[in-house]
Formats: sequence, C-alpha cells, structure tokens
Amino acid sequence: MPVILVGSIKGGVGKSTTALALASEMRSAGQSVHIIDTDEQRSLLRWYEDWKLKDRIVVEDGHKLSQKGLQAAVMKASEQHPFVIVDVKGAMNELIMYATLQADMLIIPQRASAADLERSVEFLDQMNFIESARGRPLPHRVLITQRSPAIMSRAEREVMDQTREEIGVFNSELSLGDAYRAMFLYRMTLEELDAHALSRTERARQNVQSLLREIVAIIKESQA
Repeated sequence: MPVILVGSIKGGVGKSTTALALASEMRSAGQSVHIIDTDEQRSLLRWYEDWKLKDRIVVEDGHKLSQKGLQAAVMKASEQHPFVIVDVKGAMNELIMYATLQADMLIIPQRASAADLERSVEFLDQMNFIESARGRPLPHRVLITQRSPAIMSRAEREVMDQTREEIGVFNSELSLGDAYRAMFLYRMTLEELDAHALSRTERARQNVQSLLREIVAIIKESQA
C-alpha cells in the first residue's frame, strides 16, 4: 500500500499539519491510515491521544525507532492499512534517508520564500543516492504552505516559479489557516470540525481533497 513521506530539513513549514490534514480526508473518504510520527515534538501523537473517535486513523510513536524498527513499523502498517504516512524529523538524519527508501511519494512542505526553497533543494541534494539505492525513481513534489490565498507577491511568484523549475510543485496548496490549526486546537479531524461548525473548513477540505487526488495520480503513474 502507498507509503507517503512528509519531510523537510526546515522547521515550521507545516509537516505535521500536512500529514494530519491528509489523514483526515483519507478517513473521510472511507480509508484507514496509519501515521508514524518520528518527530521528537510528537504533535501528531499528542493529537491522537486526545482524539475521542479513534476511528480509521492510528498514530504510532516513532521518534525513538531505529532504522530496522522503522522498516518493521512501515511494513506492518502497510499490511493493515491502505495508506501509511511517515512524518519525519525536521533535521537531516539517517532515519529520514532510510524512510525515503521505503516511500512511494515524498512531499516537501515549503513556504514561498527563497530561504525555504534553498533548504528544499538542499534536502533533495543530500539524498541523491536514494534513487540508485531504491532502484527506481522516488516521486516527489513541493507543497506550498502558509501563503496568502488571496494575494501573491512578486517575490512569492518568483520563488514558486523557481521551485516549479528546480523540483516540481503540486498544483494544490495548503494555506494552513484557521481550519488546519483548529485540528490541533480541538483535537478533531476536518470533517468533525465541519460537523460542529467550529471552523470554516469547506475550502480547507477541498484543498486537501485536491491534493490527495494529485498524490494518488502521481503514485499510480510512477508504479505504471
């Protein structure tokens, strides 16, 4: 089953939020998803511990896993769930590289800034050996986060054009506004927030659903 890696060597770009938003809409689509949270902050694990439903989303604490432990955890999760998401640590380390070897898709959250673009390029440059070790290409895209959906500055436009040229960018974006932050605040999925009218989630859910369609299409194309 697809293993989706959400990773970056830049902190504060929305890795955990992206992982939870994807899992939230996978669940709403009737799928089950297993998240392995290897980040020492354990934001996803704390969300899961307080989440009341415990239905079709499982979050595993992976911040102390070894390379072999991560491999075993991913394999076991893949046998039990249609989707596996690995949220990796913010700093480059061997665990990130090893997780990438097992991934079917690498998502690199990035803000529309020159500094973030440099780190995204650095992230991929440090893993040039991955494709030869895997024996097959690793599909990857940058996911633009935290950009104002209404106005795009000239600097943002230039960064996005350069990112698209150097790495590749999802057509979908996650602005990481109130609806996404509310998932962690209220310990709910986007669907639950919508049902309780706790946040304006319609646009947020549409963006995540669009992103999911892109991810599935890219994975299918690479496997074909």
